Amino acid sequence: MVGGAMSNTPGRPPFLPGLGGLRGLAALAVLVGHGVAWLTPLPQTPDLYEPFARLTRCGLSAFFVLSGFVLAYNHSAAMAAGELPFGRFAIARLARLYPVYLLTLGLAAGLALLKHGPGSFGGPGHLLAFASLTQTWFLVPGWPQIFPLAWAVSVEVFFYLAFPATAWLLARARTPRAALGLILAALALALALDGLGARLWPQLFTAYAARHPEWAGTPGELAALLFQWLFYSSPYLRIFEWLMGAAAARFFLLKPQAPANLDIVAALSLAGLLVVPLPQDSFFLQIVAQNVLYAPFLTALLLALAARPRAFLSARRLDAVSAASLSIYLVQTWTLGVFAGPPETGWPEALLRLAAGLLATLCVGLVVARCIEHPAARRILAKRPQRPGA
Repeated sequence: MVGGAMSNTPGRPPFLPGLGGLRGLAALAVLVGHGVAWLTPLPQTPDLYEPFARLTRCGLSAFFVLSGFVLAYNHSAAMAAGELPFGRFAIARLARLYPVYLLTLGLAAGLALLKHGPGSFGGPGHLLAFASLTQTWFLVPGWPQIFPLAWAVSVEVFFYLAFPATAWLLARARTPRAALGLILAALALALALDGLGARLWPQLFTAYAARHPEWAGTPGELAALLFQWLFYSSPYLRIFEWLMGAAAARFFLLKPQAPANLDIVAALSLAGLLVVPLPQDSFFLQIVAQNVLYAPFLTALLLALAARPRAFLSARRLDAVSAASLSIYLVQTWTLGVFAGPPETGWPEALLRLAAGLLATLCVGLVVARCIEHPAARRILAKRPQRPGA
């Protein structure tokens, strides 16, 4: 989706062929999860639907871990050494995501205006938050969601702001053991904050509800909004997945090896997490499942594929999906929505709608990436002076 492609640009480490395909698989995981949620009756059977909900969460976690790995692998050394100014780094990152994001945001805002009128924007401040990609950095429960799927892009922009400090920290991990310590520290901090959130949830919700008396009649809805934002879509907990990916890149640069079959073990572990039931009485595990549950195994998978890429991950079609992952993610609100049916839709029709929606999303995403996302990025980057490591 986001994060930047590997390349052989002078001043960067060698190209790693195994990671682009992983991004493509992550894009497909998110797309399939959303397609099943929006186009089939399966969500009406929570136990059967849960693996697909986890598939979506795992795909998004993969994007965040992969983004940290790719950015740290390509740019952390230059950033820490002062050879890559943050402004140049930020322009390069935003050039790859902002043009297509602005296009889809304009489409979402235009449709909201036609359907609900000016009130659908929730005020100029809310629209400005979406335009500046800061909308998920805070929660205002009364504001409408102009473009809900864009939360992941907003989180990614937060990560970009954290990159200079991350690069400085990574540069001080001078041994594989130190880099591994950073991976484990990021995981431990995420789990500690999840545990603290589970323990203090009643107090957190009570304090938040007191600030929003207009929701006194619907406390369940407010609790769901706060829970979703705090543990799933805010950058303040998701950043630990990204940090684990960044620290894994540092570990790999210091020790570009991995145990044999580590990728198989990691992939099987992820598959198990998709289907093994979690204890319903553990609020802590419910919170962990929203953010960092998949990150350790995704980090191990990244290290294994960086060291020993699998041939199938370099397939041309998977590479195309990888390159278009941002566009595929952003357009699926509409391309899947076109094929939505009534709630009572039977399974034969639902499966046809699902297949058509997935295919349409891939086709439209590929076209948008080829005609808008990539040309716009090239045009923006061509206008700036180039330096080694930029």
